[in-house]
Amino acid sequence: MAAPLSSRSEDRTGAVLTIDLAALAENWRLLKRRAGPACDTGAVVKADAYGLGIEPIARTLKAAGCATFYVAHLDEGLALRTIFGPGGIGSPRIIVMHGPNPGTERDFAAHGLIPVLSSPVQIKAWRGFAQTYDVLMESLIQVDTGMNRLGLTAAEFAGLMADPDGFAGLTPLALMSHLACADTPAHPLNGQQRERFASALATFRLKFADAKGSLANSSGLFLGAGFFYDFARPGAALYGVNPTPAAANPMIPVVRLQAKILQVRRVDAASPVGYGATFQAPDGAKLATVSMGYADGLLRSWGASGHAYVDDLRVTVAGRVSMDLTTFDVSNVPDSALGLGALIDIIGSRQTVDDLAQQSGTIGYEILTGLGHRYHRRYLPAPAHK
Repeated sequence: MAAPLSSRSEDRTGAVLTIDLAALAENWRLLKRRAGPACDTGAVVKADAYGLGIEPIARTLKAAGCATFYVAHLDEGLALRTIFGPGGIGSPRIIVMHGPNPGTERDFAAHGLIPVLSSPVQIKAWRGFAQTYDVLMESLIQVDTGMNRLGLTAAEFAGLMADPDGFAGLTPLALMSHLACADTPAHPLNGQQRERFASALATFRLKFADAKGSLANSSGLFLGAGFFYDFARPGAALYGVNPTPAAANPMIPVVRLQAKILQVRRVDAASPVGYGATFQAPDGAKLATVSMGYADGLLRSWGASGHAYVDDLRVTVAGRVSMDLTTFDVSNVPDSALGLGALIDIIGSRQTVDDLAQQSGTIGYEILTGLGHRYHRRYLPAPAHK
């Protein structure tokens, strides 16, 4: 039998990821207030809750009052159902946005998972399943209004509406679509998609009078009440990513990411640093190497212009980001702040996830969902819901 470990997780790992669950809950409440009481403001928790851990995230949001959760894949829905327990009265809705793959319909029904049906093929398969097994179960129908990704085309939607058997046996909870440019408020496609969706929903309600609408994602909730409808699907904004990139971030930061210093050295003479010798450290420079690299979610592109913070002092990346290590020029930092195991803030009060993304040439979504599993994760608890 292996000897029990005498060290703590936070001592063994090379970096610390802190997730503020109180901030997460308050972000959901902010979005809920914005959408208003008539709108069911849910939470998108796909991709392991954007990399932050689906179980603590989902439990926190449920305790805050969230009643509808969105995932991408069936397995994500099954995991969430295990967390929440059996479906039924009082249990949160779980909506699977990619819908059922062929042969998985029975698993949806058995575990109370609501599928989004985005193509005639999916609709036909779900309709056949519902009729064969006499299943009366809600679904969402997705129409494409200008993104050309998932959803029924205008012609497909019109054809199904004209066909008496097109939606036979289905119980649609809502018609949904997805905004392509919601983070750019002035983009003309936003208005076009809203008009197309309003028209499709009015037509849909000729057949399903009680059908709801769902259009707004995180950024869509900042486009105005005309985009809210009955179900809102915020995701990245819950986790602190700015849903209004051209304006100040209305959300509270949720994530702090700190890397541990492994070694500090002085360069005796001007010399290169890291793979490819792309960075030349000047004579007398002080360098700190941390235990974090692209295997942990830092992008190699960050090395070109990236920086981080030691307390309030900005330090720049020196050379390329490698798999497990990143080096910083810390010449401006007192030696007293640079001991073995001292922390450098990659994401923190001085640098948001959006800042890190901008330096890396990407978006906050990719940074969060790319966070690895080698960190020590700390969850700051949320207070009981008032």
